[in-house]
Amino acid sequence: MKKLVLAVATATLLAGCQTIPVTSSNPNAELSRTGKPALVSFGLQNTDFEYAANKAVQEFLESPFSKKPGGGRWVVQMGEVVNDTTFRIDTASMTSRMKIAMTKTGQFIFTGATGRERTDFVADSRQLSKSRLFDKKTVARSGTVIAPDLEMAGSIRQRTVVGADQRQQQLEYEFDFRVVERDTGLEIFQSFIPIEKLGSNKSFAW
Repeated sequence: MKKLVLAVATATLLAGCQTIPVTSSNPNAELSRTGKPALVSFGLQNTDFEYAANKAVQEFLESPFSKKPGGGRWVVQMGEVVNDTTFRIDTASMTSRMKIAMTKTGQFIFTGATGRERTDFVADSRQLSKSRLFDKKTVARSGTVIAPDLEMAGSIRQRTVVGADQRQQQLEYEFDFRVVERDTGLEIFQSFIPIEKLGSNKSFAW
């Protein structure tokens, strides 16, 4: 009898934890690629990164500074994106989506020679010219690397607000991105996208 009561109590507890509702200000929060309603959690999810990335890019494209004067493509350097939340976030989940969306427009191209996402490939390629093993016609030439016109950087911040009755809590996320122009140093664009999530103040690490 004791085992039956314990089993019922455990099942009730787990069911209660699984049914704690979390609502989000992200209009796409419940969309899922599976065709079924998606789970909404206090943490940042794919739908949050996709929403924030698409909104930020769309706002930039609507800005008069999105088109390079004289035509052509802006060369963009990815700067630092600070994770100022209590969660372990790979900020590339955000920046990769933004880069893909911007590149598809044909107005931007990102550099791998400078910035936070630079690779050793460009610099190492220059060193090959000093080696007698490599055909000098195939090694990288000096003075050919293109410098970036713009830098894109930002931060993802979080605040937690607990209700006066201690029953509910709200997590407030802020996606803050800016674009700086190289020659003038002017900040030509900024996007600020908030996402709020409201739910029970009970433990939600389930």
